[in-house]
Amino acid sequence: MKTKQIQKILIMLIIVFSINKTSYAIGKIANYFLDNPNAWDDTMRVTHGTPVKVVVKDGLEKLVFKLTDLTPGDEIALVFLETKKIEKFNSEGSCDASDKLIQGKNRIVSVITKNHGNRKQFHYKFLLQKAMNRMPIDIYNNGEAVLESRYDGTKPVENMSDLSGIKLLEIEVR
Repeated sequence: MKTKQIQKILIMLIIVFSINKTSYAIGKIANYFLDNPNAWDDTMRVTHGTPVKVVVKDGLEKLVFKLTDLTPGDEIALVFLETKKIEKFNSEGSCDASDKLIQGKNRIVSVITKNHGNRKQFHYKFLLQKAMNRMPIDIYNNGEAVLESRYDGTKPVENMSDLSGIKLLEIEVR
């Protein structure tokens, strides 16, 4: 009887430790950008990527990031460097940006934190807009995505940031 109880306890401990390691690994890439002050510059250098730049003139009120496309099963994170906040998405939707941005220059990183078993294809796309009653009243960047990453393993890699799923965005709030 005691042997069975010990086995059950050991199995539960193994499950708990494996879940904690998985959760740690999923958050690790997003936390890298928060914990390392050189992460932004290092990422720009390694990926040869340049951030999309957007100016928001009317303040932060009702400003939202809208995820309009995501490969099924994937998880994407927005990392807000100045406020040190992370917002994760596993389905299309919106997040209020007013509490995640500050007046002045803001740096935002989007990164895939979970790929649903197919590293050869992934896609996500964020729009930045002001919304009232869930209806957009202003869409920034001429209606184009402010953060978008698409990788299709059947085509040659043009930019390292496409392969990694990491995209950079600068928003200046006036």
